[in-house]
Amino acid sequence: MIGRNFLSLGLMCIVTAIINCASWQNQQGVVNKWRDDSLPPIEIGKTSQSDVMKLLGPPSQIIGLKEQVIFYYMLEKTEGQGAFLILINWSNEKIKYDRAIFFFDKNGVLDDYAYSLEQAAFETMQ
Repeated sequence: MIGRNFLSLGLMCIVTAIINCASWQNQQGVVNKWRDDSLPPIEIGKTSQSDVMKLLGPPSQIIGLKEQVIFYYMLEKTEGQGAFLILINWSNEKIKYDRAIFFFDKNGVLDDYAYSLEQAAFETMQ
């Protein structure tokens, strides 16, 4: 009788542990098309604001300064996993940021640009 109760308790614990395990993925921001090697080159002094918009789509943020306009593109990818039990909770989350910033002069021509060192792999949207 006691052995049967321990077996039932053990099975219930295993089922509870399995039910409360989780993994997740989340993506926020724009698609990081600036990492796509098949795009035409972006050239300082030649590429315009409309060229960048055609290539990359609308930016995450547009910043208007006195003599410049800045296009800021940002992608945030989150992956995580965890176990949520009655007495013990554990989770692990990894966040990757991929950013591009473009500086345009008052005529809308590219002055400078940069990409973040950390990058998320480019994936086409299906």
